[in-house]
Amino acid sequence: MAGILTPVGTLYFPALYKAKGNKQVPAQAERFSGMLLFDKLGVASGAYQALRQGVFEALVNKFGAAKANDQKFTAQCRFPFRAASEKQYEGFENGEIFISAWAPSDQKRPDVIDLQGNRVTDESLVFMGQLARFTVRPFAYDTSGNKGVGLILEHAQIVKFDMPRLDGGVSAEQAFSGADDDQLKALGIDPTAPQNPAMAASAGAAGQTAYQAPDSGSASGGLPF
Repeated sequence: MAGILTPVGTLYFPALYKAKGNKQVPAQAERFSGMLLFDKLGVASGAYQALRQGVFEALVNKFGAAKANDQKFTAQCRFPFRAASEKQYEGFENGEIFISAWAPSDQKRPDVIDLQGNRVTDESLVFMGQLARFTVRPFAYDTSGNKGVGLILEHAQIVKFDMPRLDGGVSAEQAFSGADDDQLKALGIDPTAPQNPAMAASAGAAGQTAYQAPDSGSASGGLPF
């Protein structure tokens, strides 16, 4: 089954490069995972409806059409679409629905790409607060009396990198902006001069000032959701 593309949402708790355990459930095996928060536009999108339909089809395949269309049955099931009001995370007050998707650590880790399809191999470039979307595979389960549908995480795409961080971290540029340079001047160091020889040389070869970035040119049955 081909993966289903989610709507674009705000990325929370990404574990896309290294599988992580769950502190609240120590017995749970480590997983690759991520959470997306959708706003009203996301919930109204065609991608959201396609994802909803995929979840319904997984329910039908597991339990049959009669149960999947039975509101009494589906009311007992857990689905991946959760109300943002369930959580108190920063930014959730602006959201409508969130989903969580995961993949076992013994499987291939999700690929992470940008809008141009380039692989994002530097983990530090991906953080909570960016806009992203996933490809996922819905799966239904019936385990120890717990019934429902979950989402297997296949791949992730970061659609907007330059967003405020929601994990409490800051970029290196932000961390050192506004630093007091009096000590540098006392040491005879010009804070405006290039200090990285390789970067200075490459910038000069390209006809740019050091540290200056180049111009880039610029239908679902009885489901209760």
